Amino acid sequence: MSIGKGVKFVRVASGLRQGEMAKQLEISQNYLSLIENNKAEPSITLIRKISSTFGVPASFLFWEDSMATEGKNPQVTQIYERIRNLVHELQQLRISRRSASI
Repeated sequence: MSIGKGVKFVRVASGLRQGEMAKQLEISQNYLSLIENNKAEPSITLIRKISSTFGVPASFLFWEDSMATEGKNPQVTQIYERIRNLVHELQQLRISRRSASI
């Protein structure tokens, strides 16, 4: 099971470049790139850190894989798309709040 797409989605939804996210997670940009491209798998500790740092459930990082098998059902695909959009909106609100408080 790969989680690269989920990690990249969280990064993009947070409006971060790889280097910025890597710095927040205290890992190298190269390692983050390997994860996003499914050439390395993060440890459970790193998955938890991504989850807590970016305020998303750890299971969210695995959704892209489940969509590949469930994506044949249009209703399931629509629900996943709505959830992704909501998470994206939530991340944008968090970014806006952080920017306003600085």
